[in-house]
Amino acid sequence: MKKIGIKRVIANNIKLINNFGYLFLLRFISILLPLITYPYLIIVLGSDVYGKVLYAQAIIMYFSLIINFGFNITGTKEIAENINNKVKIYEIVSSIYIIKFFLFIISFFLLIVTLCVSPSLRGVWVLIMLSFSVCLNELLFPQWYFQGVDKMKYITFLQVFSKVLFTVFIFFIIDDKKDYLYVPIISGIGALLAGLVSMYILVFKERIIFIRPKKTLLIYYFKESLPLFISAASVQVYVNANKVLVGAFLGMSEVAYYDLGEKVLNVIKVPVSMLGQAAFPTLTRLKSIQKINQIMLLGVIITLILIVFVFVFSEDIVLLLGNVKMLEAVVVMRILALSAIMVAISQFLGTSRLIIFGYKNTFTKIIASSGVFFAIIILIIYFLDILNLNSLAWSAVSVECWVTLLMLIASYKYKLLVE
Repeated sequence: MKKIGIKRVIANNIKLINNFGYLFLLRFISILLPLITYPYLIIVLGSDVYGKVLYAQAIIMYFSLIINFGFNITGTKEIAENINNKVKIYEIVSSIYIIKFFLFIISFFLLIVTLCVSPSLRGVWVLIMLSFSVCLNELLFPQWYFQGVDKMKYITFLQVFSKVLFTVFIFFIIDDKKDYLYVPIISGIGALLAGLVSMYILVFKERIIFIRPKKTLLIYYFKESLPLFISAASVQVYVNANKVLVGAFLGMSEVAYYDLGEKVLNVIKVPVSMLGQAAFPTLTRLKSIQKINQIMLLGVIITLILIVFVFVFSEDIVLLLGNVKMLEAVVVMRILALSAIMVAISQFLGTSRLIIFGYKNTFTKIIASSGVFFAIIILIIYFLDILNLNSLAWSAVSVECWVTLLMLIASYKYKLLVE
C-alpha cells in the first residue's frame, strides 16, 4: 500500500518533478560555474578591477529589468492558462516580443543618456556599454513561453550551454588585468547564441507563428505586466542597489566583498526559487492552498539547513572562493544569509499565492512599498554616517522582513493561508 501511495504521488506530480529536475540542473550549473570562475578572476584581475566588472553588471541589471518587464511571470501565466489555444498562444508570444523590442530600444537610449549625464560613470563607460550586451538574453530568450508549456528542458539546455561557453572562454581568454573588458563580451556572446537558438526552437520545433497583434492587445499585455514590472523594479532597488552604493561610496574592492556574500546568498535561495518556478504553472491551474503550503514547508526546511551550513563554514567558503584579504566578506555573508528564510516564505505568499489567486495589485503595492522602505533605511544609514558593508547587508535583511510581514497580513486578509 505504501509503495502504491508513493507511485501515485509521483504520477500525480510528474510534471512538477520533471520541471524541478531541469531547474535543479540549471540552477546548479548557474551557481557552480560562476563560483569556479570567481577565484580565478579575483586572482587574475584583482578585487579592484573585478569590482569594476561587478559594478557595471549591477548597473546593467536595471536595464535588463526594464526589458523583462515582468513577463517571466505574466507571460508564463498567460501561456499556462491558454496552453490548448494555439491562436491565443500566437497572440501572446507576438505581443510580448514586440513590447520587449521597444523596451530594448528605450533601454539602450536610457543607458546612453545615463552615461552622458553621470560624471562618475564616464570612467567605466566602455565596460558598461559592453555589459549591456547581456540584455540580449532578456530580449530573445522566451523563458516565459517554455515555462508556461512545461518544457523546462529547453530553458535548461540553452542556458547551461551559454554558461558553460562563458566559463570555458574565461579561462582561455583572460590571463591579465587588461583583459577585463572580455568578461562582458564573452557574456554577451553567450546570451546572443542562446537567444538565437531559442528563437529557432520556438519557430521550427514549437511551430509558433508570429502575427501582427492589434494595438489594443499590445496595450492590454503591457498593462497586465506593468504591476509585475513595478514589483520587480522595487525588489531590484534593494537587492541590486547595495552593490551600486558600495561601488559609489566605499570602493570597488568592497563591491567584490559584498558580491561574494550575495553569491552565497543566491546559493541558499536556489531550492526555494526552483520550487516556486517549477510549480508555478501547475499551481496556477490547480489553485490549491494546501499544495502551496506543502511546497513552502519543504522550501523553508531546506533553507534553514543551508543557513546553518553557511554560518558554520563561512570562513572556509571565503578562503575557498577568494583569499585571506577577502575575509571581510564573512560577516556580510552571514548577515545576508539570514534574509534567505524571509525569501523562502515570501516566495510562496506572494508570487505563488497572491498572484495566482488574482491579488496582483496587492502584491504590487507590497513590493512597491519595499522600495520606499529601503530608501528610508538608506537615508537613515547615510545621515547617521554608518554606511558600510554590514549596515547595507542589514538593510537588505530588514526589507525582506518587511515584505514577508505585509504578504502574511495580505494572505490572512484574503483567507489564503489555509483551505
